[in-house]
Amino acid sequence: MDDTALNERIRHLRKDVLDMSQRQFADALGMAQTSISALESPGGGVSERFIKTVCTMFNVSENWLRTGEGPIYNEGEAFSLDRWAKEHGATELELEIIKVYFELDPAIRRAVMDHFRAHFAADPDEAEAEALKQEYLQQKRAAAESSASDGDAGAESAG
Repeated sequence: MDDTALNERIRHLRKDVLDMSQRQFADALGMAQTSISALESPGGGVSERFIKTVCTMFNVSENWLRTGEGPIYNEGEAFSLDRWAKEHGATELELEIIKVYFELDPAIRRAVMDHFRAHFAADPDEAEAEALKQEYLQQKRAAAESSASDGDAGAESAG
């Protein structure tokens, strides 16, 4: 491994990619600023532990940090709601509730969210005003959809 190139990549990562000062980078890694300065200097010895820590902390590709090849960041894995919910202690019933919620018609989901927003709002008057606003907007959308449907029906009967 070309240590000088590795030292340069560490500096590039910190300064150009992460836009951090040596102090900020050191603080994030629980190190002294002088240690970062030494690691960025040509010939500064870089430990395996430092490489692993940087890669984990900043989602950096270990291959890129070591060799300069490939993307700088690790490809993010697809988010799995099932896995996330299970990792946070969700029961099978809670998982089913989440799935059924997303099977609801979008208009019903909006109404449910409006209900919760109103319920959890800090100011009851603000919650009521928001609920009225959402009801008005929903009626306006319904009226627009209805008039668009009537226009389509009129165009079909005229043709």
